[in-house]
Amino acid sequence: MSVTAAPAVPGAPQHHVVLPGQMPDGSPILSVLVKRSYRIIAGGPAERLERAASLIPGDRHFGDPMNSTVAFESDHLPFKLATDVVIHATAYPPGGAPAHEIVASVIVGTARKDIVVIGDRTAHHRDRGDPVFSDPLPFTEMPVRYEHAYGGVDVRSDPSMACAYARNHLGRGFVVRNDVQSVDNLALPNIESPNDRLTPERLCCAHVMHWERQPVADGLGWLAKYWQPRAALAGVMPGDRALERMLRSGFASVLPPDQRAEYQKAALPGMNFAFFNGASSGLVRPYLNRCERIAFRNLHPAGDMVGTLPDEWPSISLDLGTGNPGMQDGVLQTVLVRLNEMQIDLVWRAAFPYPGLDWLPNMRRLHVEIGEA
Repeated sequence: MSVTAAPAVPGAPQHHVVLPGQMPDGSPILSVLVKRSYRIIAGGPAERLERAASLIPGDRHFGDPMNSTVAFESDHLPFKLATDVVIHATAYPPGGAPAHEIVASVIVGTARKDIVVIGDRTAHHRDRGDPVFSDPLPFTEMPVRYEHAYGGVDVRSDPSMACAYARNHLGRGFVVRNDVQSVDNLALPNIESPNDRLTPERLCCAHVMHWERQPVADGLGWLAKYWQPRAALAGVMPGDRALERMLRSGFASVLPPDQRAEYQKAALPGMNFAFFNGASSGLVRPYLNRCERIAFRNLHPAGDMVGTLPDEWPSISLDLGTGNPGMQDGVLQTVLVRLNEMQIDLVWRAAFPYPGLDWLPNMRRLHVEIGEA
């Protein structure tokens, strides 16, 4: 087989990879992913950097994967239904003066997202009535990460089990029982949705299964794949359904007859391709295009930032030796803004039909060309 797709080279102006995958209808595709990095330019289009961030094959966390949120989700996704916009940022009060509470904002194209950023505060138990919240302390900067959003694990309310908030087990403020041990000095979230604030009346949910009544966990980063509601979208890939049915039939044949019917009723759900978009609420956008507006308020020490996505766009071809491959304009799958560095990483996709995984041993040529649309 002749393979002429250039490997990713550290420090290259772009990186690319070819991945097998499926469309939502189950048809097989080979996707070429292209990654470039840019410098944010105030008032104009982002400028391409000479060194591109590498494609990320697996999720990377801010720290220990068990106790920190996802910093970089894997780029190796052959197909997304929309563009993920993810922001690494710190919130700063306007003018640099300490503040107890501010609103920080992101604008992407025609969409705007606001978050409320609050200084450190705690809850305090009262013998009769709802808990009380302390006044927030003034702050001059606050990392916008899901560790500071609503959520967490309550290990005190029920001695027999740890009660985790299903939307974000790494946050703060989630508690089940209204008692001294559970509530007193409980750290409260620093990041909230302006439309779903935590109040003393909502603090204690009474039962862990009532987590859906609680405030949403809000932010600007990645939502973990095992958090709700994203986890509920996972299932069997459409092209794998026939194999799944064959395997289940085989498993069912060795079960006792009294268990077989129940097993066969419990069919696995199909994959909802929305699962592959992991950006925060309001930041999964219809595929973005060149020169889309991006703006940030109270998310940089220098003040508000306004610019655009770059005015360049890759055009991609994949030659498998089966005929004229043709060129496709890249579809923008991921926009990751590293605002402290004033840089953006972009990942585009071009998806090409091919006969399927069983055909790959017969492939004799793999040639990628990347030009400009």
